[in-house]
Amino acid sequence: MAGILGVGTGIKIDEIVAALVNAEKAPKTLQLDRLEKATTSRFSALGTLKGSLSGLQTAIQGLNKASIFDSRTALSNNTSVLTAKATSSAIAGKYSVQVQQLASSSKVGLQSVDSSSSTKFNSGKLTISTGSSNFEVNVTAANNTLAGVRDAINAQGKSAGVSATIVTDSSGSRLVLSSSKTGEGNDIEVAATEDGVTTGTVALTTQAFKPSSSLQLPSFAGGPTSTFQGGDISISSGDVNLNVTIPDGFTMEDVRDLININGNPQGISAAIQTDASGARLVLSSSNGTDLTASATSSGGSVGSNALTTLNPATGTTSTITGPNSTTGAAGIISKAQSAVLFVDGLKVVSDSNSVTSAIDGVTLNLAGIQSSADIAAGKTVDVTIGVDKATVKTNLQKFVDGYNSLMTSVGQMTAVVPMGEGENPVTGALVGDVTARGLVSGLRSELVKMAGGEGIQALAQLGITTQKDGTLKIDDTKLTTALDSNFEQVSEYLAGDNGLMGRLEANVNNYLKSDGVLDQRTKALQSTLSNIDDQREALDMRIAKVQDRLVAQYTAMDQLVSRLQKTSESLANQLASLPGLVKKD
Repeated sequence: MAGILGVGTGIKIDEIVAALVNAEKAPKTLQLDRLEKATTSRFSALGTLKGSLSGLQTAIQGLNKASIFDSRTALSNNTSVLTAKATSSAIAGKYSVQVQQLASSSKVGLQSVDSSSSTKFNSGKLTISTGSSNFEVNVTAANNTLAGVRDAINAQGKSAGVSATIVTDSSGSRLVLSSSKTGEGNDIEVAATEDGVTTGTVALTTQAFKPSSSLQLPSFAGGPTSTFQGGDISISSGDVNLNVTIPDGFTMEDVRDLININGNPQGISAAIQTDASGARLVLSSSNGTDLTASATSSGGSVGSNALTTLNPATGTTSTITGPNSTTGAAGIISKAQSAVLFVDGLKVVSDSNSVTSAIDGVTLNLAGIQSSADIAAGKTVDVTIGVDKATVKTNLQKFVDGYNSLMTSVGQMTAVVPMGEGENPVTGALVGDVTARGLVSGLRSELVKMAGGEGIQALAQLGITTQKDGTLKIDDTKLTTALDSNFEQVSEYLAGDNGLMGRLEANVNNYLKSDGVLDQRTKALQSTLSNIDDQREALDMRIAKVQDRLVAQYTAMDQLVSRLQKTSESLANQLASLPGLVKKD
């Protein structure tokens, strides 16, 4: 339409039509713009309101759980020795714990072999066990090198928690096996059998290993010929319990021989060790890392020493033999042992450093042992089990923060701010909104409602009060006092369907649930925005028709004027040609 100029009239039809069209369209457009702006503002404000209300709902749900009032704290006054964690079943109280030994896993070095790459084992099978579990490793011509056996052990032992590496020392190279299984009786053992299929440079049986230990008995200045009165010697190692009866008048050599006769078939032996202090019996066992001995007297009189003098000195324990870098012999690097602790004087033995059986509902995580001086002095680590007041206080603070955030948002969105005389005030998007008013009114009504019965009946008793601006404030001192003196009543007042948080959650849920109040309002506003788009489209169609009509009318008028001008000119010419017509100059 741009640039249309009347031929007959010379008027600018496009400008006239545009002015008339704009005059027709402007009022409705302005109306739709105002409606769209107001609706968009309300839509955005309701989204902000929903976000703030969701934050409050999360805080309410955090307090409306019986579990947070049932949770327990577990505090250790020496975390370098142990830490503790309690479940809701733990009984509040104080426990004295003494840690004497940590649980550990087994690590052994097998017999070393020549570190040359040409060193190969005879083929066969290795059976590696840790306590009651075991796995097998087949050694063939394809993997009978030290590295090949290492890789095979790592592949097969992964699920059993056993790994292997190679360590080289002055005696050669050896396999070092490590286990992740802690607890007494879970020492690594290796059995080796050969199948004769492939012959290498080293027998596979050299890699067999069984944990062993030794125990030194007291020394006697009389030497190996010292005599003893009759009695019994009980020796225990692993699953072996050996009892040897010693006749009256037996010498140390006789005792040694009798132990060897009875004990050798069961992996227990005795030897005499002589040094500057005299001679002593040294017991050895291939049944494990623990070896104990106890002598009792039968009351005989022949012999210069009572048999009980063979009892190990106080504090003497069995020792283990480590790998030998000179001879290449296998040995124990660290033995598997259980944790030993005392809880209120009661001995507890655990295969793991995470002890769950000592105190009901409490897990003790052992991190270190107490010094021998502390143990001798009877010093303990205090473990205190209590109710988890800190979590309740934290969740109450979150509730107050969430409520205050909501009130601040609603206040801003419903505010009317004067701009001075003669100026229209600035209003929030939800001024006069029934949803905002109903929400605030419902929440405040629940906050001031008094609970029935005894105990905590109002938030004010927890130190939570309403300020002039409608927000909440916590008096920490008053809250702490309430939790210390009435913890169970606090739980009853806050949690549960009939508790304050339960009622608030039901109220908030009416607004936030699917097809709830806010959902319905949002859908209604979306419908309004969609209707505005439809009205704009209809307006554009109507205005287009108006424009076409006006263009057609003005064009027809212009054409008519053009025809009339031509007719006028024709008549003028005809009149001018009539006889007797006098033209005026």
